[in-house]
Amino acid sequence: MYFSTPEQFVSIQSANVAVAFSLAQQTFQYFEELAKLNLQAAKATFAESEQAWQMAVSGKTPVELFIHQASNAQPVAQKVLSYNSHALEITNAAQAEFLKIFEDRFAQSNTKMQTVFDDFARNAPTGSELAVTAFKSAVSSAGAAYDAMRKATAQAIALAQASQLTAPDSARAK
Repeated sequence: MYFSTPEQFVSIQSANVAVAFSLAQQTFQYFEELAKLNLQAAKATFAESEQAWQMAVSGKTPVELFIHQASNAQPVAQKVLSYNSHALEITNAAQAEFLKIFEDRFAQSNTKMQTVFDDFARNAPTGSELAVTAFKSAVSSAGAAYDAMRKATAQAIALAQASQLTAPDSARAK
């Protein structure tokens, strides 16, 4: 990449470092949320396991134990669906935040690259108009391809999220 001044280079590198630290901070935040969710699930499972063992050693008949276990099947399934729903919410929030950061950064990079390219084109030697035009066309095509890919990816993510959000509802209805 062409930099007309060292300040441009420093500015771009500073912006890249700021984005990297922002992404790292967001990543830790979402891992923390997932860790809390997993800790809550582990505590609940541990308490339920203790209760099940207390029931098992309480002298109840095997039929009574079987009935108790069978009656707990639906609440356990609902807890699993609730856990999956919470985990999905956290991952969807993380995905949306990361996508927003990347799109913002891409837009900023495009603007800076266009500025650098315009400066380069103004200072290009005589006779290089064809090469400048070809490069400008390639950059434009790459931007259009990226935009199409981003839109297709966003649609695929939205479709996947919609199917995941409706799956628990259809499972509860059965």
